[in-house]
Amino acid sequence: QEEKLSLALFHHRRLQDFWAEALSGRTLKLLRALIPPSWVLDPAPLPPGAMLDGPHAGGRALSDWRELAGASQKERDLIVKISGYHETAWGARSVILGSDCSREEWQEGITNAVELAPTNLHLLQTYKKPRRVGHRVYGREAPFAAQEVDGRLRLCPYYFVVGGQVRLSGALATFCPPDKKIIHGMQDAALLPSRVTG
Repeated sequence: QEEKLSLALFHHRRLQDFWAEALSGRTLKLLRALIPPSWVLDPAPLPPGAMLDGPHAGGRALSDWRELAGASQKERDLIVKISGYHETAWGARSVILGSDCSREEWQEGITNAVELAPTNLHLLQTYKKPRRVGHRVYGREAPFAAQEVDGRLRLCPYYFVVGGQVRLSGALATFCPPDKKIIHGMQDAALLPSRVTG
C-alpha cells in the first residue's frame, strides 16, 4: 500500500504507448478513470526553456517543482505524499493537502519533498474530495445502539490469485467523520470488513 510510484508511472507521458500495449483497452480505460493524475516530485534540473508536464502555479507551467509554492489556494487542490516504506507513510502522516494548509506549510511540504527525493520519493496527485455516504455505526456510549451517520468512505480492495486467476475477495472499508478530508485509520474511524457478493 505504501509504494505509490507506479501511480505516477501510469500517467507518465513517455509510458503511454507501453501501457496501451501491455493492458487491454478495457483495463486501460478503467485505470485512467481510477488513478488520479500523479507526478513524481523529482528535483532533476531541466534545460532552459523546458517545462514540467504537471500542474500550474500562478497560471503558468512549472520549470521546477519548488515553483508550486506560488500556487493559488485553488491551484493547490493537490496532495503531496511519500512513496515507499517510511515511518511517515502510515496513517497519512506524510500527506499534505495544499488547499487545506497555509502557504507556508505548503511551501515547506514541497521543499521537504524535493530535498528528500534522493532517499524518499514523494508523489504529487490531484485531490478529489471523498463523497459523503450514510452508514450505521455503534455509538461510544451505552446502550451502544447502531445509528445512521454521515461520513466519508475509503475502500481498500483485497485481491488473491486463486487457480492462476486474480480474484477480488473482499475489501476493508474505512468510514470517517464527514469533516475529515484525508481518510485513514484514525481514532474516529470505523473499520468495516466487506465481502464480494453475487
